[in-house]
Amino acid sequence: MENKNITNSITNSINTLFTNLHKSLDDGMFKILDEITFINNDILNRKYFSGLLNDKVSGLIILANALLLAVLIYFGISYLFSRFSITKSYQSPLQFISKFIICAILINSSDFILDQILYIIGIITDCVRNIGISIFSFNVSFTFLSEELNKVFLSETFPMVNVFTFEGIIHTFLYYGFINLLFTYSLRYIFLNIFILLFPFAILSFALDSTSWILKMWLKNFFSLLLVQVVVSIILMITMSLKYSYSDSTVKILYIGCLFALLKANSFMREFFSGFATDISNGINSMKNLLG
Repeated sequence: MENKNITNSITNSINTLFTNLHKSLDDGMFKILDEITFINNDILNRKYFSGLLNDKVSGLIILANALLLAVLIYFGISYLFSRFSITKSYQSPLQFISKFIICAILINSSDFILDQILYIIGIITDCVRNIGISIFSFNVSFTFLSEELNKVFLSETFPMVNVFTFEGIIHTFLYYGFINLLFTYSLRYIFLNIFILLFPFAILSFALDSTSWILKMWLKNFFSLLLVQVVVSIILMITMSLKYSYSDSTVKILYIGCLFALLKANSFMREFFSGFATDISNGINSMKNLLG
């Protein structure tokens, strides 16, 4: 009898520990996921972005314009020398001047172009999320997903996570999976910020044929990262609509599929656009392979 009481005490302590951990994650993790996953042109209104991109006097635009002038001088000198050497320039002056003018216009309008791109992607994302509201009467978000997880796995009768049951193991696995997802989408968010700041210089690379591939790489990687939020919205909408078609037991298993789909969303877009992935697990596996 005493051994049974000790076992129950240990079990309850462990379950209480995991229940408190899940509640602490509910309070912050899913809200942060919404903030860093679903972005729009509001990201440009932050102080350092508006100062770097909108300031035509001391921001990145003036630096890009200075480099564009340096490219003009470089082309002029290289073209002049090519006239007196065997090696000829494959880029004609007319072609370069045309690209130069286009680059000058785009660089000085880069803040407007970025604002419109982010606005359009934000509108597409909101359209997908609004489908969930109009058809299924729920808000497509990670915060709402966390509420559904608690409804499916917890109840008034069993308000505590029981990690010694199959459902408890699934519930705990999902939460630790979402921690991985938080790191993955945090990395995506950071890279999106970097690509936004590099946009004027990516346009600059278009002036020369030898460097125009930089802009192409920028476009592929930027849109592969940005459109992840549209795919995420679709995955969340489909996942949360499953409760109308399946029993709670089946939905618990399908939530695992949702987690893996969310983790692989960036890899899918990377393969679609031939960009690069921000999957934390891929980086960890690469490090393991490097270390042998």
